[in-house]
Amino acid sequence: MGASAQLDHDHLLVDPGGEVRGQLTIRNTGTVVDQFSLEVLGDAAAWTTIEPASLSLFPGADGSATFVVRPPRLWSTHPGRVALGLRAASKEDPAGSAVEEATLEIGTFNETSAEVSPRTSHGRLGATHDVPVDNRGNVPLEAALAGADPDLQLRFEALPPSTIVEPGSVGVARLKVRPVKRFWRGPARTHRFQVAVEPVNGEPIALEGVFLQDALLPSWIIPALGALLALAILALFFWFAFLRPAVESAAGQTAAQVLNSAGIPVPSAGAPPGGGGAPAPGSSPSSATGPGPTDGRLTPTTPITIGAGRTLHLTDLILGNPDGASGSLDLVRDGAILIDVRLENFRDLDYHFVTPIVVQAGETLQLNASCAPGCSPSLFYSGFVTVP
Repeated sequence: MGASAQLDHDHLLVDPGGEVRGQLTIRNTGTVVDQFSLEVLGDAAAWTTIEPASLSLFPGADGSATFVVRPPRLWSTHPGRVALGLRAASKEDPAGSAVEEATLEIGTFNETSAEVSPRTSHGRLGATHDVPVDNRGNVPLEAALAGADPDLQLRFEALPPSTIVEPGSVGVARLKVRPVKRFWRGPARTHRFQVAVEPVNGEPIALEGVFLQDALLPSWIIPALGALLALAILALFFWFAFLRPAVESAAGQTAAQVLNSAGIPVPSAGAPPGGGGAPAPGSSPSSATGPGPTDGRLTPTTPITIGAGRTLHLTDLILGNPDGASGSLDLVRDGAILIDVRLENFRDLDYHFVTPIVVQAGETLQLNASCAPGCSPSLFYSGFVTVP
C-alpha cells in the first residue's frame, strides 16, 4: 500500500511579484481505494497553493494536482534558492506517504523612490537639501547623486557622491547648492534645478528643487541705518541745544566758585576790560552794548540796583561759605527775603532754576549776613538781562 509522486520540473524560476506553475502526479501503489491529502512543505509554503487539495485514486490509478508559487514583491523576499517540498499523505497507509522536492530560484528586483527635502530653500551663500533614497527592492542599492541647473547659475556638491542602501532601508544623501554670482541688494532670485538619483542597476529618478537666493544685505538694513542716523542727529541736537550749555554753565560756576574761595574776583559778562567782578551799586548788570547774558558776585557789602529799562533774570545761584562760619544768610530782593539759609549747613550751595528769579528795574538785590566778625559769605549769580 502507499503512493508515489513525481514533479514535472525539479527546478523552478520565479521573480518576486510573479508566479510559476508546476504539476504533481500521484499514483496509488496500494491495493485499495485511497485518498491522498496534498501538502506544501518548506520555506515557500506560505507562497504556494495547490489544487485540488486531495485526490481519491483507485489502486494503480494516477492523479495530478497543479501548484502555483507566488512570492510577494517585498524587500523581505530574499533572492536565491529556496527548497520546495510536496507531500502526498495516504489516508489508508500514513507510512506510505510520498514526498517530492524541487528547487525554487527567487529572482531579484529593484524598486527605488526618492525626494528632495526641503523642496524650496533660502540662503545668501547657499543651502543644503537632503535627498532620502528609499530602497524597496530585495538587493542592496548603490545610487549616485547629481544636480543640474539649466541656467548655469548654481554649483552642486553631493555628499557622499554615491550612497549604498540596504533592502528595506532609507539612505540620506545631501546636495549642497551654491550660487555662481552674489548680489548685495534687491528681492530674492529664484533658481530652479534638477536632481538625478542614478542607481547602478535601475532607471534614474528625476527630481526638482528650488533655491531662493537672498541678497547679501538684508532688506531691513537700510531702514535700520536710517533710523540710527536719525537718532544720531537727534542726539547731536539735544547735545548742542540743551546738554552742552548746561555742562558749560556748570563748569563756569565751578570755576567761579573755586576763584571765589581763593579770594580772586570774578569779572561779570557785562564788566568792561580790566573792571571788577560785580557791577557797582546802582548800575545795571548787563553788557555794555545792551541786553544779554550776565553774571557777577554779590557780597553783604556790594548790593546791586537794576537800572532803568532793564530786567534781571537769575537762573543760577551759588552760595559760598569758605570760612565755614555759623549764622544766617539771606538773599533779599527790594526788602523781600528770597532765600534764607543757615551758614553752618554748607560750604558751597547751588541753585538752578527752570523759571528764573526776576529783578525788575529800580529794585535792589542784596545779600544780608548774620555771622561772627570776619566771615565772608558770598553769592555768585548768572542769568540774563532783558529790555522792554
